[in-house]
Amino acid sequence: MSSKMAIFHNDATQALVNKINETMLVRAVDNPCSIISHSAYDTAWVAMIGHPKHKYEKPMFGSCLEWILNNQNSEGFWGERDCNGNPTIDSLPATLACMVALKTWSLGHQHIDKGLTFIMANSTKFIERKGKLQKYPRWFVIVFAGMVELARRKGLRITFDDEIKETVSLVFRQQQEIFKT
Repeated sequence: MSSKMAIFHNDATQALVNKINETMLVRAVDNPCSIISHSAYDTAWVAMIGHPKHKYEKPMFGSCLEWILNNQNSEGFWGERDCNGNPTIDSLPATLACMVALKTWSLGHQHIDKGLTFIMANSTKFIERKGKLQKYPRWFVIVFAGMVELARRKGLRITFDDEIKETVSLVFRQQQEIFKT
């Protein structure tokens, strides 16, 4: 390839890259849900972003908040179901994240209450493990413990039954062990 052809090829490639980036930026501003993964957890985090033009007192991505308000499952959780139609373990941090996003903007109080009911009623089922000192997946330990802390800092009353408090404490201890390493 001659040097003129190489330069033309690089310019054409760069022009395409620029066009794709521009298209993605426009889509991100109009509808960020179109460029992020379709998980409730990720959508909730984007929904928490404040708009700089409004001194961060209004959401930058209202469409993500709309998605949260429109996609809570009838049982009160956000997230995926397994092949049997039951919520998966990732529904715990996803539900917490969605509740935090709603609390951040003082929206969806009934959704939050329904989510809290789900968390309280189902934490034992997801977190309780048979056998002593069984480790949880690293992603779950980091994300779940972090979301519980964030939810509490936002003023959500996240409490656990006495029978599961020890297990939840184990998750928090495992998080600290991961952070130390």
